[in-house]
Amino acid sequence: MKHHSILMLPIFLFTTLLLGQQKGTVTIVSKPEKCWVRIDSVLVGKTPIQQFSLAPGEHTIQVFPNNNGIWNVQERIFHLTIKAHHDTTIDALFSRPVYINSVPFGANLLYDSTNIGRTPLYIPFEENKGKQFELVKTGYKPYFFTLDTTHSIFARLEPEEATTKVSKPQLLGFIPKRRLKSKFTLLALTVAAHWASFYFKNQADENFDRYNRTTNPKLMDRYWNRTRKFDRLSAISLGVSYASLAGLAYMVIWK
Repeated sequence: MKHHSILMLPIFLFTTLLLGQQKGTVTIVSKPEKCWVRIDSVLVGKTPIQQFSLAPGEHTIQVFPNNNGIWNVQERIFHLTIKAHHDTTIDALFSRPVYINSVPFGANLLYDSTNIGRTPLYIPFEENKGKQFELVKTGYKPYFFTLDTTHSIFARLEPEEATTKVSKPQLLGFIPKRRLKSKFTLLALTVAAHWASFYFKNQADENFDRYNRTTNPKLMDRYWNRTRKFDRLSAISLGVSYASLAGLAYMVIWK
């Protein structure tokens, strides 16, 4: 039994060495460099990674740039089969972003009726090169452009022209100024209010005259109160007369 174990030991060591050497490698480069790399959900470092040893079989490799900077942050996922004694190279290219803004900002960026986002924003150049986009904002004309350069795009949006005719406001909110009947109504109100003011003023003057001529205290109080009453009514009527006259002038001039 002892001799049998001694004979099996070299075979075991040879098999272990042979299996240990039957691995493949993967080389991962990216643009930009120093992108994070996960292999089978395990973080292994940053690019460039040279000849990283992997067991033969299926593997999933994720490459994604740092969260800082202006590069478009999106991961690249590669599914590959590692073969023994073979080196597989992965080149992860991240699109250089194009800055898009509008004046005023907050316009929706549309591609083929799909909303990409609102200005200001970045979009990757390589994936969108040659595509036609549209910037849309309420109250402004649509702005169309084709992405054919990596230079920033600043769109100055033009306001839409007014398509609805502004109607003339109604006087005091209830008298339509275009009607001839309304004008005669205001004219009649002006004359009537002015006449009422004249009448009340005469009544106030008569009561004031009686107040000055009487010696009866009770009559004095009565005439004085009536004088004040008719004076107030005269002032109110005169104010109504001026207001209706101003409304009539407004309607005539606006017409």
